[in-house]
Amino acid sequence: MNWSRKKDKSTNEYFYLNEETGEQSKTKPKEGFRIYHILIKHNKSRKPVNRTPEDALEKCKNIYNSCKLKINDKDFRMFFMDLAKKESECSSNKRGGDLGLVVKNEMVKEFEKACLILKCGGIVGPVKTESGYHIVYRRW
Repeated sequence: MNWSRKKDKSTNEYFYLNEETGEQSKTKPKEGFRIYHILIKHNKSRKPVNRTPEDALEKCKNIYNSCKLKINDKDFRMFFMDLAKKESECSSNKRGGDLGLVVKNEMVKEFEKACLILKCGGIVGPVKTESGYHIVYRRW
């Protein structure tokens, strides 16, 4: 992340600015990643659903391909969030797949590996974990 400390000229108060996304925070954010994801479960995943692993993988691949077609759109984050609300089988779907700040060494190993290889604004998938198959989007 590329956070820098700035001073508001009108209030003389300091804040932190993410140079990549333009987000602001009054306190210094933890070092981590802003991650969104879409989870597709199957009948062998944690909290199983009525779908084979093969069908879950195929569904995840199709969603990933839809994302790849839109990745360069300026409103990609909103596209991804809308898709997560419709398709994701994780409770984060209510927030458009937003997992918030994800910190290293606090994630499932396979999921963390995917987050670490992603550049800001990138997506990867399918990522297999015990929960199912994920499409991971790193905002910053």
